[in-house]
Amino acid sequence: MKHFRSTDKRLKSLSILPTVAVCFLCWVLCYAAANAFPPVEEKASTTSMWLFLGRLINNNRMVASFTGIFILLLVACVIQRISDTEVLIRERTRLPFMLYLLLISTNAGLLPVREVSVVLICFAFALRELFSAYQSPQSKGNFFNIGLLTGIAGLFMPQSLWLLPLFWIGMYQFRSLNTVSFAASLTGVAIIYWFVLAWCVWKHDFLIFRPFYDGLTDFGWLSDGIYYRVESIVILIVFTMAFFHIKAEAYNNSLRVRRILSFLLNAAVWIFVLILLYGKDTDSFLAVIYIPLSVIIASFLENLRRMFRFILYYFILSVCLTSFLLRIWIY
Repeated sequence: MKHFRSTDKRLKSLSILPTVAVCFLCWVLCYAAANAFPPVEEKASTTSMWLFLGRLINNNRMVASFTGIFILLLVACVIQRISDTEVLIRERTRLPFMLYLLLISTNAGLLPVREVSVVLICFAFALRELFSAYQSPQSKGNFFNIGLLTGIAGLFMPQSLWLLPLFWIGMYQFRSLNTVSFAASLTGVAIIYWFVLAWCVWKHDFLIFRPFYDGLTDFGWLSDGIYYRVESIVILIVFTMAFFHIKAEAYNNSLRVRRILSFLLNAAVWIFVLILLYGKDTDSFLAVIYIPLSVIIASFLENLRRMFRFILYYFILSVCLTSFLLRIWIY
């Protein structure tokens, strides 16, 4: 049975309304800042799927904007649903939804829509499948879906295939990893690329696999300006505070919640390592790391006194907005 603590509605509205206003402002400014959205960048690691879909969407400015907003809201709703279903936050709050909405909306490099948008949908639903199979190694369908979703994400952003070992770690933490569940997840990934291979054989063209190799081996250092790193440093500091707080207060939660929060902490660290390895595409991995961060930071804020909670939340909001405005102004 779910147990939530009551929350003052006036306090909830104080954070919901400014967040929605800031996000709407960012969407409008991003839409108005460019007369036409830039074409899909054809790099060695750009897959054929994103070249086709990206060109189709970016040909229409309005379609690109509403597609990006729709995906953002969909992923935010899935994150909030996971938080509510697993009772990761004991207050009836929308902090995970608002934090994810804020972090993505104030990152101008992710608006209106990019290849990572598909990865975000797949990653969010894969997390839901993983948590649904908690201590259920016989749930082969869940693990197959995890592999399938990871494989689909890899069609648009090959580096996302590195998320599959992260799910294996989660399966081990949740006592769901065995030979059958491991094989089911591999089968889900393999079936996607089996269809890709069949397509290549039919077309007698195997160059479609080249972007996957280039994407997985395209390592590089961070390349963003200082205005962008300031926001990232603030988020990193808050995450560090949340990390130690969750570890210190772990035994105040149920065993299931402790393990899920522990997995989300591991996921954030895992994706942070990928950010360091693939520094040339920082924005994409930041979009992915925002998913576990939004829940982790929300859990941390929920345990603070209300005054400190709103001071910290509004500080994050102001830093994110300032970074967004600087990035829009510079470009």
